[in-house]
Amino acid sequence: MWFVAFFRLLVPVSFESVLSILPFNTTPLSTDMLYIETPYVETGIKAIDSVINPVVATEVFDSTANVYQIFTFWGKIIWFIGVCAFCLYSIRSYSKLKKKLQSAVLLRDNIYISQVVGTPFALGLRNPKIYLPSNLADAQEYVIAHEQTHLARRDNLAKILGYVVLILHWFNPLVWLAFKLFVTDMEMSCDESVIRNSKEDIRKEYSRSLLELSIEKSTLGIPMAFAEGNPKERIKNVMKSNTKKIIGFAGLGAVILIAVIAICLIPNRPQYATAKQTITEINAIATPSATHAEIKTADGNKTITDSAYFNELLTFVEGIEINTKEVKRGSWIDSEENNKITFYRADNSMDSIISFTSDYSKIWIETSATISFTYSVKDPAEVQKGLAAFLGSNS
Repeated sequence: MWFVAFFRLLVPVSFESVLSILPFNTTPLSTDMLYIETPYVETGIKAIDSVINPVVATEVFDSTANVYQIFTFWGKIIWFIGVCAFCLYSIRSYSKLKKKLQSAVLLRDNIYISQVVGTPFALGLRNPKIYLPSNLADAQEYVIAHEQTHLARRDNLAKILGYVVLILHWFNPLVWLAFKLFVTDMEMSCDESVIRNSKEDIRKEYSRSLLELSIEKSTLGIPMAFAEGNPKERIKNVMKSNTKKIIGFAGLGAVILIAVIAICLIPNRPQYATAKQTITEINAIATPSATHAEIKTADGNKTITDSAYFNELLTFVEGIEINTKEVKRGSWIDSEENNKITFYRADNSMDSIISFTSDYSKIWIETSATISFTYSVKDPAEVQKGLAAFLGSNS
């Protein structure tokens, strides 16, 4: 489930799905700038004009600054400073910790004992090591099993990924909350795994270890620390755990839930707008050069010469709702003959062609100078119905 959140926060692009619940509503921010003509006074007397106009002109800006652009510019600078600050803090903390751990003594395998740490943790990527406090006694094996579970699951890599997300979105309080919950979930999962794989009921002893180590835990940034997360919630979770429970159905339910969440949250909901708003080439048709049109579809052919019907046809085409994200750069190649609306000038020379695929699901425009991208039509049946109405009209 956390992978879905990380994917949305890290990947700048996504695919579309009608099942997506994101975004709920989008309204693009205006990036327009308003320009103001510099005032000029003309009295007919050159001597007066030459004195007044320079003074008047300096009081007015040539254009108004776009608020969105100003906030975006300074927002990027502040965001970059924040990212750099977190990166420097992380590097400094990691370097200081590595220096402290030079005095650690090898216990066995990749497990070390250190007098300078207050809580157990795992550190490293290629050859991760487990570090234990020197005063750890009875709970040592529980803690080692916990940290080994983390390493076996590659939780150290997952936490670094989560930390990268946190750094990139440091300005978002919801990401801070998500990171905290993410760490707590990892710790609870490891707690349950250790208890489930233990031959004896160690819940009381394990909870006591959590309580003792949480009191002495240090503020470590990057390592996978044993006492991280919410100790109170972890202890409650440990005491409620049943070592003999069957987790098959729960696991299946979790997989189904994650799949549903992924389907609903990873893709974006398709965004639609009118053809006039999306395809720039369509605006050229509205010029006086185009005077009549010919509709050619599988349902029949029709020439529109009446100016009222011509304008109605143009309005119909401009209002077709299409997906704002193009499906192809250029015209669509259809195995069957395309449905077309050809616009002509007064001298019967071709002005432009609006083409649809045989099923009306795609649209693109060809002019004498360029070919637009191909876009998906939201309601192909509605387009076919509309063109059929023009074919049956008395124009």
